[in-house]
Amino acid sequence: MRPNTLAPRLLAASVAVTLALLSPAASSAQSQLDASEAQAFLGNWTVDIDSDFGPFSMDLALADQGGKVAANIGSVDLGSMEVTNVTRDGEQLVLAWDAEAQGQVFDAMLTLVPDGDNLTANFEAAGGQFFASGVATRAAS
Repeated sequence: MRPNTLAPRLLAASVAVTLALLSPAASSAQSQLDASEAQAFLGNWTVDIDSDFGPFSMDLALADQGGKVAANIGSVDLGSMEVTNVTRDGEQLVLAWDAEAQGQVFDAMLTLVPDGDNLTANFEAAGGQFFASGVATRAAS
């Protein structure tokens, strides 16, 4: 009988995605997006994502820094990182970065869409090979 190798692969993929989310290849202080274009998104958010590998949660801070959007994403367990590629696409705010996991560099993207008092959050990595969605809620002040 063949051993089940699916569970270890799913665990490895889950770890790689989590590392990718929190491991930038490069970063700096802020994006080039004018803060006036992202007013509805500014603030501190808790992003809860449901994936095939289980749920995960991130803290997201979007702030006006010198008239530009500054973005920081992370978690208590894994630390945080700055995201400098922040753009608008219609009503969506898009955060994109190059991530590194297990020696491989690939793209990662978090798209946020206003949904009442919350934001719909879509996370994708490796050119869409991994996709998960969830909701961002304003963090308690």
